[in-house]
Amino acid sequence: MTTREHVPLRTLTTFRLGGDARFVIDCENEADVYAARAFAKERGLPSYVLGGGSNVLAADDGYAGVIIRMNVPGIAEEAVAEDAARLIAGAGVSWDTLVAEAARRGLWGVENLAGIPGTAGAAPVQNIGAYGTELSGSLEWIDAVPADADRVERLAAAELALAYRDSRLKREKGWIVLRIALRLRRDGAPMLAYRDLASRKEAGEPLRTPAEVGRAVREIRAGKFPDLSVSGTAGSFFKNPVIRSAEAKALAERYPGLPVYPADEETSKVSLAWILDCVLDARGLSVGGARLFERQPIVIVAGDGATAKDVELLAETVARRVEEATGISIEREVRTLA
Repeated sequence: MTTREHVPLRTLTTFRLGGDARFVIDCENEADVYAARAFAKERGLPSYVLGGGSNVLAADDGYAGVIIRMNVPGIAEEAVAEDAARLIAGAGVSWDTLVAEAARRGLWGVENLAGIPGTAGAAPVQNIGAYGTELSGSLEWIDAVPADADRVERLAAAELALAYRDSRLKREKGWIVLRIALRLRRDGAPMLAYRDLASRKEAGEPLRTPAEVGRAVREIRAGKFPDLSVSGTAGSFFKNPVIRSAEAKALAERYPGLPVYPADEETSKVSLAWILDCVLDARGLSVGGARLFERQPIVIVAGDGATAKDVELLAETVARRVEEATGISIEREVRTLA
């Protein structure tokens, strides 16, 4: 366990924004987690669990508490059946490293989630998803420490209430994920229904293995999202709205071309990026040093001199304009660390 004081949060998050954290404790194992929580409790300080910092907006005035960074390492494979295997990853493993390792082993199930920044431990919190796949389709269980005790509980995926960019872990504060288990297939097939992947297949690109699909997804993402080595961002800042299907149909009639996807028997998901682009003409909309990304307006980019306040004001502006134009109240994907 390593403890540091007065650590700039901009060095711990992909937005590259925020003031200092009073303490940062790096945890490699279960015992470190217990010690970190005791450290915070003894000082009467709040704590916040952080993985790769890829879905967090840190406040300009920092965090007057203890950041618990989960760096639990390791990837292991267990046989499950002739056509399936279980991959177990420590919470600190890079998510994309885990996807690449699954592909290297010829395992199907998470290849469409390639290129998503962050850590394995943070993935269930958001129930990450992309290109027709969500983590919920492969997640088997997690080992996590609850907020009220120093013990490890194994929770099946069914106990996590996984939903669109949501989970029990997100709503019930204090859970600390130590490791996750994925059940993956040896005899899978590529899922190429989304337009970007379908067009590549139609063009003759080989997409027959998890590695080939993962490579294509990373290339597609690179064309839509800012380069994290150049710009600060947390990726998609907002969720795509899920509304009643009748409302979605009415919107599509009002705005021809609006992409609408059935979510369940009563609701549909509509494309917020399309609304921002084609209804509001909001690509590049800026407040201070923050702007909507020109190639994907659902993404907020923090440019030179940007502050967390700039991002907040821009997000509020976007939400207001969307509601005025469509009647939809949009939700954020990105969480605020304050």
